[in-house]
Amino acid sequence: MRHRRGGVRHVQLPHWNSEVSNGVSDEESRAAHNALTFARWEEKTGPKAPHGCESVSYEMYNSEHYLEHLRRQDEAKQFKRGAARWLFLCIIGLGAGLVAVFVDVSIDKVFEIKMRINDEVYLSVVPVWKQYLAWVGTAMALASVAGILVCYVEVLAAGSGIPEIKCYLNGVDFPSVVGIHTLLAKAVGIVFSVGAGLPCGKEGPMIHSGAIIGAMVSSLRIDETIKPLIRTQEVRDLVAAGAASGVAAAFGAPLGSVLFAIEEGTSHMNPRIMMRLFVASSVATLVSRLWAGPKEGLPVGLLGWRVPVSFGRFANMDYYILEFAIFGLMAIGGGLLGALFNCLNKRLSLWRQRQVGPRGHRRFLEVLFVTFVIASFNFLVPVLATDGGPLMIEELPDTLALYWDTGTKSMKSLFHGQEDYDLRYLSLFAVMNFIFACWNYGVGVPSGLFVPSLLTGSAFGRIIGQLVNTHLIRHQNLPLQAHPGTYALIGACAMLAGTARITISLAMILMETCGEAEFGLPIFLAVMVAKWTGDYFNRGIYDLHIVEIKRVPFLEPQPERDMIRLQVRDVMARPVVTLELVCKISRLVEVLAHTSHHAYPVLYPGTHRMAGMLSQIMLRRILELGADQGAFYGARDAAPEKVIAWAEMTSVHPFRCKTPLQYEKLLSGHMDEYVRLGPYINRNSLFVLKYTSVYACYQIFRQLGLRHLPVLGMDGRLVGIVTRKDLILAEVEDDDSDREEVEEEAAYGTYSAWCPREDSLDSEEEVGSQISTHSTQSLQLTSERTLEDAVGGMGGAGGM
Repeated sequence: MRHRRGGVRHVQLPHWNSEVSNGVSDEESRAAHNALTFARWEEKTGPKAPHGCESVSYEMYNSEHYLEHLRRQDEAKQFKRGAARWLFLCIIGLGAGLVAVFVDVSIDKVFEIKMRINDEVYLSVVPVWKQYLAWVGTAMALASVAGILVCYVEVLAAGSGIPEIKCYLNGVDFPSVVGIHTLLAKAVGIVFSVGAGLPCGKEGPMIHSGAIIGAMVSSLRIDETIKPLIRTQEVRDLVAAGAASGVAAAFGAPLGSVLFAIEEGTSHMNPRIMMRLFVASSVATLVSRLWAGPKEGLPVGLLGWRVPVSFGRFANMDYYILEFAIFGLMAIGGGLLGALFNCLNKRLSLWRQRQVGPRGHRRFLEVLFVTFVIASFNFLVPVLATDGGPLMIEELPDTLALYWDTGTKSMKSLFHGQEDYDLRYLSLFAVMNFIFACWNYGVGVPSGLFVPSLLTGSAFGRIIGQLVNTHLIRHQNLPLQAHPGTYALIGACAMLAGTARITISLAMILMETCGEAEFGLPIFLAVMVAKWTGDYFNRGIYDLHIVEIKRVPFLEPQPERDMIRLQVRDVMARPVVTLELVCKISRLVEVLAHTSHHAYPVLYPGTHRMAGMLSQIMLRRILELGADQGAFYGARDAAPEKVIAWAEMTSVHPFRCKTPLQYEKLLSGHMDEYVRLGPYINRNSLFVLKYTSVYACYQIFRQLGLRHLPVLGMDGRLVGIVTRKDLILAEVEDDDSDREEVEEEAAYGTYSAWCPREDSLDSEEEVGSQISTHSTQSLQLTSERTLEDAVGGMGGAGGM
């Protein structure tokens, strides 16, 4: 099973009693109601999304007592709140810049130590096999540090972290994805994985590290300083600013970093957020460029074109219009190679999921094995290509030095090398770097994909440039002008765009790092054509890992075309567990113990008409504080007017109880009492009608950052609810065993649990008087179940 990419494949159910409604034929109605969603797929085959991932709401929690809380705030402090926000953004940029400097300095030192060990062995006049053992042993020792940090400390430190941050900004949170342990494992691990000579870069992990710094800054009591109206939105914006700062600190490209955050990260961009991203990115760029000058031997404080990842200035950027055809063909090749890379990496990643696992000894041993193979190859090629004796990197020609040097230095050499490279060893380097990068991406070490993709593309581009220079310019006397290094630049753009499907931001980053804005048109042509070519075959590498490998319920930018003919009633979840405005304490504890929902529709007593939504976080606060605050009352007592203060219910205060059983013990003497939920419900909750197009519902849900969306009938009564998993259409792959299971059970009519009958879709009978657990069969829904300790919950304002 996977998120659908082509047409929806429907499971045909027998004995269907459908009726024609709204001008839709019987056949069309049957096909529509057979639409398989992510949520219904999970109900029958078990959880598919990663364990612990939860949706986040960016909706304002507009309850009565929150409005009272706002009225009491001092409006004279608005200026101080605005100043605090800009100060926090500067702190994020400063933090991301300092982490980038630490990583950059550490990588240089580790590489220097590695080369020093190799030189000392060489100067000891030992056989070449001893130098080989020292080279491979050093690489495996360095890689083992990175592997330990991932396999035994924090598994989310693996890879680049860009897919996880994209999910976070899309509204899907993972445990520890923006935690301090992840930052330490990421920043330290990338130093050793790059130093070990693995085909990876620091740029992707720097994006993840910057996002973590943004999350850490958001914990600096923003409820008391910034006092945001919607806390989850404020945290999301600070994390986005951190991610942009990570790009800016890694490349020294503030404009490209903002475009990257817009293109790849944020789902809810607007000019206000863009300005905040630019401020944080500018500070991060300033910090990284302050370091880049002294690194090149310049006085401290002297700024200029030097950036942390500088590809150098090109002496000649002229080109003829005829060369656009060659650039276009190179872009098509980059898109094809990127699609092949993604296809191979997907199969390898799925194999790793089944055979290796996310942590433990197997994954650590894989790290050592991959490092052994790559280090052995990179050492033996230069040795065998020369006289077969011990070597120093200074003795190697430019072509063979590519095998030993860092990725950034190798790219700079390919861009600006004046002498022709040996095409035999350059071709071998390009092919093997492609294979090793694909193999390494997903190994249990922190690893970015920017530099390996750029390096592979620049090697292929350099080959084409030399061939063009030799056969077309010298022999055919064609009016071509571009230098082979220019073709290397186009190849680098095409390869990364074909793999990651990054376009405008990549073009801007490369123009900023090269300082060559006049070459923007060929770069833009290369990235767009490469992206279009790759999109014809599969997703970008980051979206592929999110959707098809990790199976995260990710809401992509555009809804599916098939959603236009689907109605919300075809995908909504029901029956719905509901509460009433005046509710018994025993009922609240029962709901908390037997469901895993994160919000509950609250109805007017004796009706199916909605009064609002109550988040699970708010429900737990009421149960913990209600008795002490005098909010509970007996059946014969008058309802108290006093409500629990909003400040007492914010996430600054930890929960007293962690499991439903603890709530049962805490409230054992209050089970027969009642509480008014009216002051605490979100009366700002949106809703859709059951005949609304799923296409429109998807756009509303994604653009507003919702977590739940109630569904009402034509008479205004609650008939269902929609979450993000209900808005993702799924299909069964031909080679997937789930398809056989789905079709077999459909043949016997056993899919009624998730595929409702036509008559039930139109009926509006009671939807919430009972606790329904059919949608959570695979969860542990007992009174000992540990409740979510996240601070987000329904999202909302001021700390909810």
